[in-house]
Amino acid sequence: MEEKEETRITGKQIKLVIFLILIGMVIVLLAWGLTPAKIYEVSEIYEHPSSFDNAREISVKGLVADYQVGASNFTLLGSQDANLTIQVIHDHPFPEGFGNAQTVVVTGTLTSSSGIFHIQSSAIQIGCPSKY
Repeated sequence: MEEKEETRITGKQIKLVIFLILIGMVIVLLAWGLTPAKIYEVSEIYEHPSSFDNAREISVKGLVADYQVGASNFTLLGSQDANLTIQVIHDHPFPEGFGNAQTVVVTGTLTSSSGIFHIQSSAIQIGCPSKY
């Protein structure tokens, strides 16, 4: 009768498997972090307010209103409906060329209080002007 050879897993093989799993996890995390975040319109936030109940980082596109040079706050208007607004507080330097009626994307923490939305902004991007 033939004896079967036992297959043993060596310490090197275990370390290699663990190493490959860790590399795979790092690749997944990097790919997940590099995917662009969704940019919401102001109207999308008002259409589904319950989706934005928890304070979280978000990017919102709209038009600048009520901005005064030297101030740290302004209003972000909906591009389709100027009656929909989000109050923005931005404690960082504003981008060059920033001003009223500019299309911008504001990234920051969105909160809601008594039906009024606020963003504590961490970044602002100015949209490119339309070319005619």
